[in-house]
Amino acid sequence: MKKIVYIASICLATLSLSSCDGFLQKDPTANPSQASFWKSKADFDYAMTACYSSFYDAGAYSQMTSCFDNLTNNSACQHDEGTYGKTKTMALGDITPHSGGFIDDVYRVAYKGIARTHQVLFQLENYTEGDITEEDRNLFIGQCKALRGYFYHWLYLCYKEVPLVTELLTLETMYQPKASRADIYTQIISDFDEAIRLLPDVSYSDAELDGRMTPSAIKVLKAKLMIFNAYDENGNADPNKMKEVIPILEAIQGYTLAENFNENFISAKQQTSPEIMFSVKYLAPNRTNSIDLYFGAWKSNMVLRDLVDEFECIDGLAWGESPLTIPVDESLVNTTDGALSDQQFTEREKLFANRDKRMRETIWHSNVLQFSSPEFPDKIELSGNATLTGFSMLKWVQPTKSIPGYSTISEQDIVLIRYAHVLLMIAEAENEVNGATKKVYDAVNAIRTRVGQPNLPTGLSKEEMRMRIRKEWRVETAFEGLHYFHMKQWNTLQDLNNLKDPFYVSFQPVFKPQFQFWPLPQSEIDKANGILVQNPLYK
Repeated sequence: MKKIVYIASICLATLSLSSCDGFLQKDPTANPSQASFWKSKADFDYAMTACYSSFYDAGAYSQMTSCFDNLTNNSACQHDEGTYGKTKTMALGDITPHSGGFIDDVYRVAYKGIARTHQVLFQLENYTEGDITEEDRNLFIGQCKALRGYFYHWLYLCYKEVPLVTELLTLETMYQPKASRADIYTQIISDFDEAIRLLPDVSYSDAELDGRMTPSAIKVLKAKLMIFNAYDENGNADPNKMKEVIPILEAIQGYTLAENFNENFISAKQQTSPEIMFSVKYLAPNRTNSIDLYFGAWKSNMVLRDLVDEFECIDGLAWGESPLTIPVDESLVNTTDGALSDQQFTEREKLFANRDKRMRETIWHSNVLQFSSPEFPDKIELSGNATLTGFSMLKWVQPTKSIPGYSTISEQDIVLIRYAHVLLMIAEAENEVNGATKKVYDAVNAIRTRVGQPNLPTGLSKEEMRMRIRKEWRVETAFEGLHYFHMKQWNTLQDLNNLKDPFYVSFQPVFKPQFQFWPLPQSEIDKANGILVQNPLYK
């Protein structure tokens, strides 16, 4: 049964005093509302819940995570709205200090979350009542350090340099300059290490701790950042840095792959999945999302043919190269206008025939969505937007016959870390250190076996295995918000300038070298009293 902790309104009101939306400016800690709140351990419990509530804010880290794929060769957004991170215009080259969307939201939500953790740490340091044990104190500190590291890791991935704040700000210290990337990285790793040391290495099962960070999840975040940092600006990995990652990941215990791939994304299956390591929790009617509406009906992630073609046939060969490929009439496939005729539908289905089963569990075509059987004998017509590419995202959309994909009240958890990510990180790091060893094959093949794909061919070179691992990352984790950052670390975002889609012919992504890291929001520069300066590439 899914569980979720609800946020006390008094706690949010209190913490909002130290996490307003304007840059790093904070009200002084002597505010009377602060003094009247922190009276018992329960207040700190509420406060930690409020810290986690940042995951729901503006969609930057939860229900809009899939929109990061709209900045890659996986999908395109058809809506020019901040709700979707402004990814339609960002993909077309509108990445400026004034862009809004993700440019603003990631920055704002991160510092709001960081400020909330600082409020808890400050009040805990000055709390003298006897109802908080040393174990409780370690739990609070560990969670705060984990969350601060998490929010800073987003800032590190998205922006070149940002202010590094490690304590509650006052009127005298509210304006902060940028810190170096090296200092930010060091602080994140330190926070993660401290959280791992302080937190119990268990999967939290009671209602009060469900959905909280565990040492295992933090190890994955730490490894993720270390791998990102191991690549140079040309996308070449440093084997010595990669070597440090492997024992961190191999120390993770207690998780396995779920029996079925899609159990991680279907609400009714998520609570019992042995694979999910950390997720943003939802439970109707108190905490809901609009994922089925945004992605099912409004089709805000229009899947590009480039991703469709990435899925292998069931013999492990590429579609078009495999003898299992069924030829299609592309003139009939190439239509994006609403529901398909029976003949058009048949041609579309040929594209899905004999393919990696993850394809059907990740993608659907046109305005036709089917859940009734693996062979999809029943066609259910969807209302809503047509997709301009002919394909749209199915992962995360919940199976239902009640106006499929058009629910405004959804409760699927957003999985941010799962054990499949661990296996792929082990494979990626090990291959860069030692080449295509048995450890690499075992990790990748475990993921492929789960979905019925054949093992990778033996005798692959380091370079060949690298490409197979990257392909596996892409098809396994499509629309989990990871591919954009993988393309960053592999230095492949410039390939988007050559991307062509046979259906959405007017779509041409634009990538410039400065887009590797985003500009700081101009609104934050304006508020910073001249202390915070813009990334020089965006001046």
